[in-house]
Amino acid sequence: MQLFFVVSAITLCLSADRKSGESQGTKKYFIRRFFRIAPLYYFGIIWYFLFRSAQTSLKAGTLQAADSYTLANMLANFSFTHGFYPPAHNYIVPGGWSIGTEMAFYLCFPLLFLMFKKMNQNGVFRFLLLFSTTIACYYIFENWAVTWMDSPVEKNNFIYYNLLNQLPVFTLGMLAYFLTRNYGAAKIPAVINLLFLGLFTWLTIFLWHTDSFPQKTFMFVPFTAGLAFVFLYNLFAQIRMLNFSILRRIGQVSYSMYILHFMFAWYGAEYLNKWFGGYGRPLIELGMYYLLTIVFSFALAMLSEKFLEKPGINAGRRLIQKMDKPQS
Repeated sequence: MQLFFVVSAITLCLSADRKSGESQGTKKYFIRRFFRIAPLYYFGIIWYFLFRSAQTSLKAGTLQAADSYTLANMLANFSFTHGFYPPAHNYIVPGGWSIGTEMAFYLCFPLLFLMFKKMNQNGVFRFLLLFSTTIACYYIFENWAVTWMDSPVEKNNFIYYNLLNQLPVFTLGMLAYFLTRNYGAAKIPAVINLLFLGLFTWLTIFLWHTDSFPQKTFMFVPFTAGLAFVFLYNLFAQIRMLNFSILRRIGQVSYSMYILHFMFAWYGAEYLNKWFGGYGRPLIELGMYYLLTIVFSFALAMLSEKFLEKPGINAGRRLIQKMDKPQS
């Protein structure tokens, strides 16, 4: 998910620059963000509730709602506050933690963007120094916060997913945007981008699997992953031949693919494994399930884009157009 967070921050910065000076800009920004995310996510809440409830009812032989779909958990997801409510943060919609974290970042973005613009006025060296100092102070604060809450950052736990631990990843995307726009960071030699991509990928995998360091070092995993993806982004920006049209199209429907792919990655693969499991090598079966998940998720995502995402975006545009009409 760190790749999506980095790209999301870059995209938001690009949009903010393009729309600077727009009347009621902050209000319109929040409208755009809500109508970009909410329609599909609300569909996901309802769809997974019905699907899981149907599974539960079939097993029980009577009509039952799926576990964890309580009123509080549902309301937390509908209001996008589930990233701050442990019982609801990652079950109502599979992978929904990232949407809660993303929406929380959207709230912070206007202030962060202003902060980065001010930092950017000091030249590249002071900009990087201020950014590094800010990140260091932030991690000191996070260390104090998780110690005070007695809730350490662990693999895939609530604090690991929370904006508290993921915010530095978004700021990496913002840093990449300003450096690329003003100082040509995308012109870093491809071999350097590749070197640092490999270095930070290795470091991320190492920190994820090792027990050699204090547990508190695990909070740095999203940040090292984010650094790897910044250099990957630079690599794709430099080498145009990597930008295949199919990859661009997947990027355009990636939100729908993310929300919907669990149907195939979890449930579809489970049923396929019952039918075909054991007939081939595990690695071949895994590759087959992975390919089928991509193909079916992509096909369903194109329908979702047409009937959910675009209508939602257009609804937000119409609301903004009404705001721009002179009052009679």
